[in-house]
Amino acid sequence: MHIRYRYVTYRYSDRSPQQLERHYRQLWHDALRQSHQAILQYSAIWRPLADIRESAAMLTVKIELAGMKEEEIDVTLYEDALVVSGNRREDPEYNANVYYHEAQIRYGPFRIEVLLLTPIDLDNVTARYENGFLWVDLPTLPQSKPERVHIEQRVPKQET
Repeated sequence: MHIRYRYVTYRYSDRSPQQLERHYRQLWHDALRQSHQAILQYSAIWRPLADIRESAAMLTVKIELAGMKEEEIDVTLYEDALVVSGNRREDPEYNANVYYHEAQIRYGPFRIEVLLLTPIDLDNVTARYENGFLWVDLPTLPQSKPERVHIEQRVPKQET
């Protein structure tokens, strides 16, 4: 498993309503594309199942990648996104005379992207792969609380 850190912005950095609209449009487009590909049972890139949990101190991403080896998984952490990618290959014992009754396991290249909306402590990020699951623990940095600014009362000048 390769873990890389990249100090560049992965997607949009302005965190504006336009960014959210673009993000949700992209999610909708991806959902439509994946459902269309599921109907055709063909996909160049697929997205593995994932659980994303957040607490006050940690963001944990758990991805189901059964049948893979650690060295086949690529984990890249950008300033504002975690990207996990790789390629799950089918068993090489393929026989032309074998026919599937069901084919539900996805093979081929995959990619999962998790947008990070809170600052991450890059020095303490950990990743482990066990029993077919990849766990990436991303400790969050404490966010500073907004400070109240005191407005000074201005005394008008008196004319002499």
